[in-house]
Amino acid sequence: MGILLSGADIIDLAIQTEEKGEAFYREAAKKTGAKDACELFTYLADQEQRHKQVFAQLGNAIVVSDLEPAEWQEALDYINATVSQTFFSDGTPIRAIESGSSVREMIERAIAFEQQTLLFFYTLRELVQPANRRLVDSIVAEERTHVRRLAAMRSA
Repeated sequence: MGILLSGADIIDLAIQTEEKGEAFYREAAKKTGAKDACELFTYLADQEQRHKQVFAQLGNAIVVSDLEPAEWQEALDYINATVSQTFFSDGTPIRAIESGSSVREMIERAIAFEQQTLLFFYTLRELVQPANRRLVDSIVAEERTHVRRLAAMRSA
């Protein structure tokens, strides 16, 4: 019998990720002097907050796949590395915005964060039962639009 990653574990990790993103975007909106960038950062913060609420409502509705111990260990190693090193360490793109950061620098960091978030959610998607993947897919689709909007702002 394999080991199960609980739906609550996935929800907790997803909520933590969305909280970090929301905090970053709110700070970026306050620190930018550009109206268009402020509007985009505020929109993205609101989206992250909405994603957090969606994940919280899912609760135990996400049932994860039954994994073999070796697969479980690989998934657990990836999740631990992602959460601790990619999202929550000092060197991450989503860290506090330094004084004097340009809008372009904030956008670059936001794009890097969104890309890391996508990789994280793609991995989580593979852990859930096929019937529940649509729930993760909808968040992934929205995260991809974040990258596109940020990239468009960077190019402008």
